[in-house]
Amino acid sequence: MRRPSSLAVPAFCALVAACASSPPQPPPSSPPAEPVQRAELVILSANVVTMNDAKPSAQAVAVSQGRIQAIGTDEAVKALVGKDTVVIHAEPGTTVMPGFIDAHSHTAGYAFYNDPVHWIDVSSVNMYFKPHPGDPRCKTPDDPQHCFIPVKTQADVEARIKRRLADIEAGRSDFKMVLAFNYDPARLGRGDGCKPKDGVGFACRTFENGRAREQLDKLSKTVPIYVASESGHIGYVNTPALNLLNICGVEGATEPCYQPTTNPEEETELARIGQLDEDLCLYGTGHFQSKYVLKGNKGLGPKLMHDGAMIYANHGFTLVQEGAANAGLVALYEEVLRPGQTQYPPFPTAVAIIAYDAASADFNKTLETGLAARALIGEKNPLLSVAALKSFADGSPQGFTANLDAPYLNLYRPFTEKRIFKQPYTGLPDVDGRDLHQRLEISHKHGFPMVIHQNGDKSITEAVDAILAASPAPTGKRDVVLHAPMITTDQIESLAKRGDVAASYLIQNVYFWGLPECHQVLGKDRVVNMYPVRQSIRAGLRSTFHSDSPVTTPYPLFEAWVAKTRRAQEMPWYVSAKTAGCPAVLIDDNLPPGDQSISIRESLRAVTVHAAWQYGMENERGTLEVGKYADMVMLSADPLAMENAPDQLKTVRVLRTIRYGHVVENPNANDPPIWPGD
Repeated sequence: MRRPSSLAVPAFCALVAACASSPPQPPPSSPPAEPVQRAELVILSANVVTMNDAKPSAQAVAVSQGRIQAIGTDEAVKALVGKDTVVIHAEPGTTVMPGFIDAHSHTAGYAFYNDPVHWIDVSSVNMYFKPHPGDPRCKTPDDPQHCFIPVKTQADVEARIKRRLADIEAGRSDFKMVLAFNYDPARLGRGDGCKPKDGVGFACRTFENGRAREQLDKLSKTVPIYVASESGHIGYVNTPALNLLNICGVEGATEPCYQPTTNPEEETELARIGQLDEDLCLYGTGHFQSKYVLKGNKGLGPKLMHDGAMIYANHGFTLVQEGAANAGLVALYEEVLRPGQTQYPPFPTAVAIIAYDAASADFNKTLETGLAARALIGEKNPLLSVAALKSFADGSPQGFTANLDAPYLNLYRPFTEKRIFKQPYTGLPDVDGRDLHQRLEISHKHGFPMVIHQNGDKSITEAVDAILAASPAPTGKRDVVLHAPMITTDQIESLAKRGDVAASYLIQNVYFWGLPECHQVLGKDRVVNMYPVRQSIRAGLRSTFHSDSPVTTPYPLFEAWVAKTRRAQEMPWYVSAKTAGCPAVLIDDNLPPGDQSISIRESLRAVTVHAAWQYGMENERGTLEVGKYADMVMLSADPLAMENAPDQLKTVRVLRTIRYGHVVENPNANDPPIWPGD
């Protein structure tokens, strides 16, 4: 199938009107009719769900020069078929929808972890849709690098690290360090040293107990070991890895060293014991990936980025986000998505850049990154854009770095250590409200909206207050309240009145962390109504869903299932008497504002219509309308017909996506979907 090459866009409105019925033959005296412009791509005999209330359904779609040329009946659209038109005859039941839009994730980070040569998987979440042992697609049922075998205890995690160390020692691995991804102590079951004896997660021995360096040194004192948490906010290192990072204030550091930019006193003390929080974790992950993986493997970065974006496309995305891009990452995206470049295969998705410089506490460095990215990319590439600047207000709830109004339900080392943290510990802000306000003003002055990451209720309050006090976002741009699990009804209503703000919710957290956060971290009252999507809809606050990958899986149909059912995962290895008070479904009408479940239709609007609005792209994306970008997903069935049986969403296959008129075939289209909740 040919990829449209021109970016020029003709006017199609008159053509579509003419296609609606057979026009009468002009009289002989009339001037000759202008030739019909033939479509480059046509989809026929489909259930077309436009998500456009004015014209909600159709049978067929025609595409020309990267945009939608016509939508209507088969008979009308067939008139646009020429000898060079690619025609897709939809199988019975096929549903065509607007391509799904990723409201926030870290696409490159997700792609880079999907590299079994350099990174080992120590996750209990099926982040990469690996087949389970017993599935015919799982060819090596004892290999967690290629089949999904969740870690259940700390011993499982350490066994995988030891296996890689043994490969290095025996010469079976040319890569002489151990990098592990998506470790999450909150989701681990009963292991060594649990207090009480039936404890799980943080009640047992983990790397997050104030002794990470000591524990990892016991595994190896010569091979560098770096373990990144699933939240992306905490990492763990042994002494050789710590030495390579050369962090200021840590013994042995030499000039120039890396100076922590967020709560530097606390972060430096934590680094000395092998725990890297907030910007130190971002620095550690980026340092090992860029210097020790990509630098020595020419061409690996673009290949991994392409393969990672293919996973997004295979789950329905046509636009993804790079949620914290520094200058180097921006340049890499510009290289692989430059118009007319032929060095790499066509990139399967469009990409929105969120600029961020984690290496500096000076927000002007982030602004410089955004301005340089805008100058490099320009504003006419439909596949690559600079969408916003980024700021972190705090960290992660399950990592105990979210900034709370009241103490955590439970607290564990190292956060109980008075020499490091003021007690009682309620988390620390990355940036306070006053600084957030200044950053918003800087962003708006230079034509950028701002994406503000916040998780704890104290940081949510500071972020919301900063937005309400700030000047309006640039015309057509929207600031984003990102994550905000504990946002209040009053805050939602205030932002809705503001009118230029989107709330983007990490809805999969309800499933993957509902139980651990209820049981260990926050308690039932602060968890049962987290991510109040229904309340946002009632108030008129535009709401979107995001995966924050590699935190959770990039799968909009799974997000729709979670938002509809609000089920929390009950891992069979995570069993404790104290978990009984935590509900399996996060709905409680006794706690205001009550049931936050929403319909499948509203969920799909969150990843189409509202996501396009969040980006200020509502005139280009989000619905299927004549003149908009030809960004579409073809599904094996209609998810909107599953309102009364949401578990049927597990059976819906993504057949292909169409990104700016370019057809991206899903090689797994005929296989049963791998459901992250299994």
